[in-house]
Amino acid sequence: MTKSVLRRVIAIVLCVAAVVLIVLGAVNMPKRESEDGLQILKTLRTRTLLNATGEGVVESYVAVAKKEAQAAAKAAGGGMSAIREAIAKAEEETRAKYSSNATDYSAIDTTNLEAAMDEYMVALKASADCEAAAKQAYIDAHYDEAYEAAKADREAKIAAGQDVPEEMKVTVDMSGFVATEEMTSLEAKAKEAYGLVGEALKGIYPVMDDNALNTLEGTIADIVYQAGDNYTLQYDRYIKAGSGDALENKTGGFLVRYADDLFYVAGALIVAALTLLFYEVLVAKLGIPRVIIGLFFILLCFMSLLYDLSLSTLLSNSVVRMGMNSIMVLAMVPGIQCGISLNLGLPIGLVAGLIGGLLTIELEIGGWLGFVFAILVGCLIAAVCGWLYAQLLNRLKGEEMSVTTYVGFSIVSLMCIAWLVLPFNSLKLRWPLGTGLRNTIGLDNSNFRHILDDLWSFKIGDFVVPTGLLLFMLLCCFVVWLFSRSKTGVAMQAVGNNPRFAEATGINVNKMRIIGTVLSTVLGAVGILVYSQSYGFMQLYTAPRQMGFIAASAILIGGASTSRCKISHVLIGTFLFQGVLTLGMPVANVLVPGSTISETLRILISNGIILYALTKSGGGSRG
Repeated sequence: MTKSVLRRVIAIVLCVAAVVLIVLGAVNMPKRESEDGLQILKTLRTRTLLNATGEGVVESYVAVAKKEAQAAAKAAGGGMSAIREAIAKAEEETRAKYSSNATDYSAIDTTNLEAAMDEYMVALKASADCEAAAKQAYIDAHYDEAYEAAKADREAKIAAGQDVPEEMKVTVDMSGFVATEEMTSLEAKAKEAYGLVGEALKGIYPVMDDNALNTLEGTIADIVYQAGDNYTLQYDRYIKAGSGDALENKTGGFLVRYADDLFYVAGALIVAALTLLFYEVLVAKLGIPRVIIGLFFILLCFMSLLYDLSLSTLLSNSVVRMGMNSIMVLAMVPGIQCGISLNLGLPIGLVAGLIGGLLTIELEIGGWLGFVFAILVGCLIAAVCGWLYAQLLNRLKGEEMSVTTYVGFSIVSLMCIAWLVLPFNSLKLRWPLGTGLRNTIGLDNSNFRHILDDLWSFKIGDFVVPTGLLLFMLLCCFVVWLFSRSKTGVAMQAVGNNPRFAEATGINVNKMRIIGTVLSTVLGAVGILVYSQSYGFMQLYTAPRQMGFIAASAILIGGASTSRCKISHVLIGTFLFQGVLTLGMPVANVLVPGSTISETLRILISNGIILYALTKSGGGSRG
């Protein structure tokens, strides 16, 4: 059997399995809202409640036995010592008797209890919803005041040189909140409904007293209803409590609970089947790295659904990270097109952009004016440094990858010294004690924090669309695309494709390489400012060191090579790379809590893709 035939057979098996799962999901999903599905929850809830009240029942039996022992000892004329011994013996015997006996749940009539719990659940939900609405109204009324206080505190900490978190946390003081009349009324109804549950429990356990019921009220309330409850949350809570034995058809309950997950698994199987069927076409069109990364991204999407993570929120974060990183990835395009290959000396442009941002804070230029000023200053410095950098690369043709890597690391090391001696005086920039700039410079509303992210942004459910950020990204991509279609851009690409042929046609090879290098460096300066405004901080010292490798990895994942690239490679590669990182972290935390798997994956993907591209490039040159 050939590999092609084997792949088809496996694909057919996967498709059949997917169809079976889809049918099972379609049959069982509606049951969540049907009488059968609700009865499953009711059965589990009742068993969980009976298990939880068992301890209270034992305590009630113990209390009764102790009273009877005390009365009997007194009637026998015993002294205090005899009474204490009688009470202790009664307690020990009663606990041993009722704690060791297994409850025969089949002999218990729970009809009244289930009806009382249904009414109690409705009352608890109404009370919880009313309380949540009242508290939210209070928060909305006092949010502006809390926001101004948090803003002032944050600015004071930044001015004092203290590190602050990326997101400003606004907390409304709830000490002044007073329960509304509606809340009080609904709480009273919930209390009344709990009384019915208590009466039903007394009917099952006549010995249970009011003290035991009062003690168990919080436990029973948590069993019956919790804020945000849905079918899966309730099912999981009851199963975790050990009530699965209450179900006569455990498989049926399992299928109803995981009906939606059956669809997700079926979708994953279909994707796997299609990949096997069109494997050769996909590899030929996309290349092995992009196929692997793309499938891994799709796998993470399905896993996030399986683990009940918010996929829309994660995808929204992926889009934001794509926008904040894309300009730095775009900076690789002119470098590849002009023939210097992957511009791993990108930190030159990043440092220039950081200087522009620091000057904005030093001169206290805020808002859009500050952002534009930072870009203009950063681009000017980047252009000068990029020209000098290009002169070096022109003198060392053929060794660009080694030179760009060395230059990138060198400029970061040099700036680690410069950040300590540059004459900045703003308290937002300097350490509160000693000399030099702080490692992390916090941005706020007084400069250009989230100036693009918040521009025309809107939400679709949990998905936040950063319109301004995406438009700026597309604008930069469009400008580079237009330039690549210009006479100079075409000449530059000719140099990158075949420098000897370009020189033979009269193109100044060195000039085109300088233009491409300068443009790449300038885009790096713009990119770090876009990244910083979205991130909320500017990071100095060693932070820019790895950004060139990350940008190179992203564009290679998108389908570029060390000699050819397109704008589409930037967009696809950045989304896949950042998407894998964004989805990988929460999924990894669920699989292995507290692990660093996501960071390990970033390193493996980043360095592995670059190594793969270099081996392909080397093989091509040798051929």
